[in-house]
Parts: sequence; structure tokens; C-alpha cells
Amino acid sequence: MLIAAVWSSPTQDPTDASLSAEQSAAPAEKRLIVNADDLGLSRGITDGILVAHAEGIVTSTSLMVNQAATEYAIDRLPEVPKLDVGIHLNLCQGRPVLPACSVPSLVGSDGCFLRPPEMARRLTFLRASAKEIEAEFCAQIDRLRSYGLVPSHADSHHRFHIYPAAASAFHRAVRSRGISCTRAARKKTWPTNGPLGDAHAGPLYRRLAVDTYNNLLEHAVFHEFKRPDAGVALHPRFRGNLARLPDAWCFAFEHMPAGSYEIWCHPGYHQPKFSETDPLDKQRQLELQMLTSTRLREAVERSGIELITFAEL
Repeated sequence: MLIAAVWSSPTQDPTDASLSAEQSAAPAEKRLIVNADDLGLSRGITDGILVAHAEGIVTSTSLMVNQAATEYAIDRLPEVPKLDVGIHLNLCQGRPVLPACSVPSLVGSDGCFLRPPEMARRLTFLRASAKEIEAEFCAQIDRLRSYGLVPSHADSHHRFHIYPAAASAFHRAVRSRGISCTRAARKKTWPTNGPLGDAHAGPLYRRLAVDTYNNLLEHAVFHEFKRPDAGVALHPRFRGNLARLPDAWCFAFEHMPAGSYEIWCHPGYHQPKFSETDPLDKQRQLELQMLTSTRLREAVERSGIELITFAEL
């Protein structure tokens, strides 16, 4: 945000004072990171993300390092040198980077990460080992670096890094590996004259609890990292209606206040033998169309939004 200060004195030139007043009255800038999650999860998703950057408004992406298409993604990244790349730390899909015996509280009997609902319960009720989470996060960052990449930022699959058992482990792992930028814990939606905590779903008590917890994380755990002011949450009027997703994004852009924000997305192509079990398959295809459309780019320009990367925070 740009702040102009006017220093007045008896000898100040009136023209200078007028100019300073105009500068202070000018609207502060709006900056937005459009981050595509799940790079490397499948070839179709990887291809979709690269197209959403090359032909659309995606500025940044987050790479998963333990998936079948991870190396495919690494091989294709030289084609998009301006795409900002961070790490998408993962506790709930595929096998851990560390041996399963090293992270027993994170895996099932098959040696794979627990499914998202069970992992969410363990992370919420502190039944997952913070020491194991930190070790696995460090191993995933080290694997990304082994490909010759330096991550610009860190976030996580299903936002599990902000859960009670994982938040401090995430902080220690990311800091120990020299990553200075992270995804914000807090989410905001606009206009803000609706229900309290309306960036989150559920009854009032849940919205307030989640909002309070996320703000606590911002001030007590993640304060030393560079972060956007908030993640963009789509307005409640659009929730549950996938067909109106482009409307929801345009509405968010139209009402976005001054500041730096991130909106995350999941574009991708349908991929046989993978997408049939992907709960986001239809959303990924719609987002890819939306992110490469002239409508969304025109909405960004009309709203005076500057598209940036985490490296530009």
C-alpha cells in the first residue's frame, strides 16, 4: 500500500502542496498473486497449469514432489521461465518422501499418507507427531531443491499446514530451509458488510472460531514470513454453484480493496485413469477455461489489479 505524507512549512511551494495532496488522495495499489496448486499431481493437471500461465492470468504455482507427474513437471518448467514456483507440502496424498517407518503417525498400514478426512482429524486433535511432520516437510523441500529449483514460497495440500499439529512444524521446516514467503493463514471476502467471518463456511460460531484461529496464526506463528495480506475467499452468494465460478472471481476482483492478496486455483485437463477419481475434475476443467478467458483478464484490468508473484511481495 502506498502512503503519501505531506510535510508543510511556511515556505512550502503551493504547487508542491497541491501535488502532495493529490498523491495522498490517489487510490492505493491492488496486487494479486494467482497461484495454481497441485503442479505434478498428474500430467493433465500439470499441462493445464502451464497453459493457464502461458495463455492466462496464473502467475505462480506450487509443486508436489511425491507424485507420479512430479518429474514430468520438472522437465516442462523450463518452457515457462516467468512462472513462479513454490512447494505444495503434502500430508495426505501418495507416499511420504521419508520411509513410512519414520513417520508412523502420518501413514496407514499400506505406507501411504492417511486420507484427507482422517489426516484432518489427527492434525486437529494433535494425534499426528509434529516432529514427524517437520521431518517430512524438510524432506519434501530438500527433494524439490535436488531438482535444481529454489522455491519462492511454501503452502500445503488441503491447507493442512495451518492445522494445530502442523503449524509450528511448518514454520520450523520452512524457516530452516530458507524460504521467506508463505501463503497467508487468513482469508477475506468482499464486500465485508455481510455475516461475521463470512470468508468461511458453516454456522456463525464456526466462522468466528476459524477466523480467530487464523488471525492468531498470522500474529503468533507466521509473522516473520512475507505473506499476502490474505487469501481471497469467494463471496458466500456463489458457494456451491460451480457454474457461477467465473462470476464469483469477477465479483471478487470488482470489490477487492487495496493491498496484496493471493487467490489459489486448480486448473487442469481431464486425464483418463486419473481424473475419474479426482473430486475436482470438473472444477479443474472449468477453471482452465476461465483463467485463459478474456473475461477474467478484462476484469483484472478494469479493477486496476496488478498481477504479481510471491517473489514480488
